Amino acid sequence: MEEKEEYIHRDYPKDLKTPWKENFYFNFVDRKNRAWGIHHISLMRHTQQGRFSALYIVDDEVLPYSNLIDINDLEETSDGTLSIRVVEPFKKFKVTFNGPNHQMDLDYEARFPVFHFGGVRPNNTEESPLSVQHYRQSMIARGTLTKDGESRHIESFCDRDHTWGYRNEGMITGWNCCHAYFENKTLIIFRTLFGQSAFGSGYLSRKEGNTRIVRTEVTDTRFVNGVPVSAIFTGYDKNGKVVGRLKSEEFSTLYLPMGEEGGGAVVHENFSEFTDLESGEKGDGVDEYLINPNEEYHENPGEPIEF
Repeated sequence: MEEKEEYIHRDYPKDLKTPWKENFYFNFVDRKNRAWGIHHISLMRHTQQGRFSALYIVDDEVLPYSNLIDINDLEETSDGTLSIRVVEPFKKFKVTFNGPNHQMDLDYEARFPVFHFGGVRPNNTEESPLSVQHYRQSMIARGTLTKDGESRHIESFCDRDHTWGYRNEGMITGWNCCHAYFENKTLIIFRTLFGQSAFGSGYLSRKEGNTRIVRTEVTDTRFVNGVPVSAIFTGYDKNGKVVGRLKSEEFSTLYLPMGEEGGGAVVHENFSEFTDLESGEKGDGVDEYLINPNEEYHENPGEPIEF
């Protein structure tokens, strides 16, 4: 991948009639210091608006921030309060948040190589509900969180995500995505539902490189009061061999209405403990569940999509 892909893409299509977005995502999960959360920037080129979000849970208190701005003349991934800056492409990043009652200063450094999913276009049309370029990377975050004048150190295995293209979550039946961080590896497993069909992907990331996952299963999803709290995620390589099999157990969650997508879709962003069912290892991370109330949920539809 070229270094220019790390920055804001300005070659987006003009006269857009469907949602086209560029999203930047960085998380952190520091259970020892009782703080976890996400940073998310969504540049919506079909409306020329940008949604800047920093959503933290600190000492069991939810600290939300969301700001919608005009992006016609946006030069940097910053709204003046939340900033994501590339220090060294594919290696180092700086994320800062300066709110009235809490602040964050995090340095992100690459643990393992970038994994480029390539062009995700499950129905092979240009303006599909999900037609994006997509890459992720396993990171370690170190820095300081200050809340009500008191500071604490933050250190966390974590990851980042960058996508750009056609993206309309309101037309998706649902998705599941887990990001699980262990001492010597990261496992990413995701599955997106389109009616009775699904496509899955992901990867196992280590210092030596990445192993692609081409098929996924999500089973034994457990709901409490309509909220998903646990599931088993399995990823397979091109030969049908299990690359990873994980069980998640939520310890904290964020409820994220997708109001700008329409259709009432919501994302449950769970912060979870993961057990590797193959090795017994424990790790922390995030698992996401997009639920679209206008669509019938199927845990594993029978029609996989190849792309």
